[in-house]
Amino acid sequence: MKNELSLALSTVSLIVSIFGVWYVHSQLQQTNEHKKWENYNSMTRRYYEWLSNVPVGMDVDSCAPFATQEDAVKKWARAYFDLYSEEYWLYKNGLIPADMWTVRIDNGVNVNLISYPILVRGYEFWKKQGLFVHPEDFRKLVDDKLLKLKDKLRLKDCKPNE
Repeated sequence: MKNELSLALSTVSLIVSIFGVWYVHSQLQQTNEHKKWENYNSMTRRYYEWLSNVPVGMDVDSCAPFATQEDAVKKWARAYFDLYSEEYWLYKNGLIPADMWTVRIDNGVNVNLISYPILVRGYEFWKKQGLFVHPEDFRKLVDDKLLKLKDKLRLKDCKPNE
């Protein structure tokens, strides 16, 4: 009888322990998913702020060297790629929902690069300054995207930025 009671208590303890581990695991998954959405929402707010501050004339390309652009234009272009690289880092590290990267962010970048030619000029300028090296393969991501969009970009036939 004592062995039967001990076996029953051990079985109940095992079942409760398994349920406890499952419950903790499910709570951690929910917390991680919630954090991914928080990260995405934070990036969305920053994108809205960036988009709210589009300098006049950014939808038209200029052959003026990017280095001669107003500081507001330089900061605006730099802020875009800083945000994009941070979003890419979050995506690579599983810290934003994968669907948001593939459906919203990456496709949105295509739209912005086509809509705002000065972003392309700014990227080329800042890249020559040694920026955008984090995450490690971020430059390759942008360079490949620009190559893919080459025929859609509304760039004038200018001398490269100096």
